Amino acid sequence: MTHKRTAPRARRDGAPAASVRFDRAGLIDRLTRSDGGLVEILAKTPRDLTEDEVRQVAAHRLALPAGTEKEALDRFERAFYDDAYGTGPAEADATGRLMAPLPRRPLATVPVPARTADGMDLARAVGRLAERVADVAETSGSRDAVRFLQRGLTILNQAHTGARETAPEGRGLPDGPLFRDLVDDGDPGPKTRGALRTAAARLGTAKVEEALALGRFEAALGELAGGAPAGGARDAAARAFAELFRDPEGDAPPGATEEGESLQMSVNDLGRSLLGPRGFTALREDGIVGPKTEAALMRVLRAAGPRRLTEAMGRNLGFFLFDPPEPGRRSLLRTAAATPGKNFGGI
Repeated sequence: MTHKRTAPRARRDGAPAASVRFDRAGLIDRLTRSDGGLVEILAKTPRDLTEDEVRQVAAHRLALPAGTEKEALDRFERAFYDDAYGTGPAEADATGRLMAPLPRRPLATVPVPARTADGMDLARAVGRLAERVADVAETSGSRDAVRFLQRGLTILNQAHTGARETAPEGRGLPDGPLFRDLVDDGDPGPKTRGALRTAAARLGTAKVEEALALGRFEAALGELAGGAPAGGARDAAARAFAELFRDPEGDAPPGATEEGESLQMSVNDLGRSLLGPRGFTALREDGIVGPKTEAALMRVLRAAGPRRLTEAMGRNLGFFLFDPPEPGRRSLLRTAAATPGKNFGGI
């Protein structure tokens, strides 16, 4: 459900929302703006492509100089032909002449709208994801909210590339990065829009929501590195991740939280590897972020830096598992659409 807000939301930790004015409609427009037909084609899966669309990709590829973009388009075309015609050797007729291959399945002849990996219309999903970025911008400002998205998408892209490189053969993960890593300059231009669409199309809307949360958390860790107030780590984790697990309109839980437990696991993982058993005492992973967790986090943050700790958080939260999205997997966007008048539901 598309919604408009007339006033900034209060932060989850009870602090007043930042007095930030921004053009909400303008930000959403820039994130959802179309960048041409080729971008639409490249967001589709091989099974949804027409041969004419693949020929358009080939024409663009042939005009490019050698490099990573040309290689990526070649992989895209090959994925279509492998899916449509198979990967077996060409067959010959009785005279030994090679025969034109026959498709293994009916080929699409009419272009269809691109979809996300979890089955949503891509344009509609990108619009809702842009609303999510705008929600964050209400308290953080437009530039920082876009930077959170850019950082998170880059972290997701790198994690996906690493998963592909270590995946067993036949796992089906596509070759190469999903897109070029983004510069976190806060500008929602064509590269950011393309990465947003590609991530949603290839990995699903929930992964983009997780990426935005990771980017927001990394920025908060950068601020904590300059000096953490009491409860700073707990509040930073809650602001970034709590909405992925709990109804934001409800009361904050007094005890253990999902993000609290993952934060302790991440601190323990990096503390053991960077500080050693004599230099680090493992935390109890009970999900309650108290003074001991805060103190241990600051020690590990100084040794690891915000990006490495954010990546550990992503792993422990399960954000870097890239199995195909399951029907009904919880997404803030899907819950909002399924429950009119309520933004989020329970797990």
